[in-house]
Amino acid sequence: MSTGDGRDGKVRSVILKGELGGNLAGLSLPRQIVTIALWPLLEQVMSFICSCNTVILSNNLGTTPEQTTQIAAGMGVVSYVMWMGFLMQGSVAMGATAIVSRMTGARRFGEANYAANQSATMGLMAGIVSALLMYFATDYLIVDFLGLVGYAQEVAIRFMRIGCLAAIFSGVTFAVNAALRGAGDTRTPFFVMLSMDGLQVVFSLILTQCFGMDIEGLAWGMILAMAVTAAFLVGLLVRRTMRITRSMGACTDLDEFARSVSATFVPPIFLRLHSLVPQWDMVYRIVCIGFPQAVEVCGVWLVQIYVMRIISSLGDAAVGAHNIAIRIESLSFLPGFAVGIASATLVGQYLGARNPRMAVATVWKCTGYALLFMGLMGVVFFAFPELFIYPFAAGSQALVDTARPVVQLFLIAEPVYATMMLFKTSLRGAGDTRRVMYVTYTCMGIFRFVVLFLWNRYCPESITLVGIWSLFVLDMAIQSVILYRLVTGLKWTRKKV
Repeated sequence: MSTGDGRDGKVRSVILKGELGGNLAGLSLPRQIVTIALWPLLEQVMSFICSCNTVILSNNLGTTPEQTTQIAAGMGVVSYVMWMGFLMQGSVAMGATAIVSRMTGARRFGEANYAANQSATMGLMAGIVSALLMYFATDYLIVDFLGLVGYAQEVAIRFMRIGCLAAIFSGVTFAVNAALRGAGDTRTPFFVMLSMDGLQVVFSLILTQCFGMDIEGLAWGMILAMAVTAAFLVGLLVRRTMRITRSMGACTDLDEFARSVSATFVPPIFLRLHSLVPQWDMVYRIVCIGFPQAVEVCGVWLVQIYVMRIISSLGDAAVGAHNIAIRIESLSFLPGFAVGIASATLVGQYLGARNPRMAVATVWKCTGYALLFMGLMGVVFFAFPELFIYPFAAGSQALVDTARPVVQLFLIAEPVYATMMLFKTSLRGAGDTRRVMYVTYTCMGIFRFVVLFLWNRYCPESITLVGIWSLFVLDMAIQSVILYRLVTGLKWTRKKV
């Protein structure tokens, strides 16, 4: 294409103005946020239903209130062990989102697609390592470190011995979904996760209710759902490959092809076999962004597993109520997480398009939306705690009584968490993961480890579940203040990825 080509001039004009292409072209900032956040919101709704289904099904496997409490404790610990296994997968996903969004905003589509393919390979490798890590660490974490005993211990180990295999399939799925979101395509990940969550509900119901497989049925339901979904996603990418190959014809350069279509055209992420072979340059870039988050989340997990050890010393009711409170709190994540994805994607794309002013405006607009949504959820939780607790408690009054004050505390926790979450996701979307890691380590290390350690050592009889959650809120409030200073400092707008 010659320099004087009118279409090329139009492309350059778009880039100079810092506008975005694809389905975001010509939209106002609020409409761009809604366009990206809508599908993740629906995705989170399905994920919430799926996680609730697992908790409700498992708790209803108990034949007595005491056994229900023990099952709730066992499955509560399982969620922390599974979290450990997904650390590396999350770091790959974050690196994929940051790089793909930046390259898409800069209209370097060939590099964006290459990064997405490299992320898929790294996701598979991370999934295999995660599965092995969970398998070999299960006994130590559940028995020796957390000290679960009796039926609660048995439930946790039986689930993890099988459930760890799901990481192999989730690694690929999470990495590709993250790349798709970075390119501005949040609709496809929604249908992918709809498949995963919907199939998990169906498979778990069939295996536990029709085949009487008990806890093992829940684990196999999760594995089958993730395996089918991973196969579906690979098939979708292959189909895209065939379609875009036909469209490109003799053209071999994806950027040139995009320019020939229109000034705002954004080609979809598709599969290229030669791009799946790990290449050090892109692996290094993904790791440079994702590794600080992996270190951050690893530190968070270590602190949280220590917190879980303290909670487990309070009894099975406290462990079960803690797990229920987390599930209820995750309901508020539905809009908050969706807006966070929109913020990370738009920040990356606007910085790639060399429009830091719009990137900054995105952060404040998304933070305001999250505060509104999650703040309102906190009010509802405070006013009607039993409405959310009873479906999970399965008739155990001990679980209800222990969880109630924690859920009511969400009146304060939700707006604080919304602020912290949006600041973090926005900075990560810009690739500024290292400073986020420092903030997380410092605050959580002080409040959730040092303070709790001293509390447990010198005044253990005063520790309660609601007291521990109050410490969480204080930690998040301090993090929010520090992150606010980082966001307003604008150093993240000059971050190179």
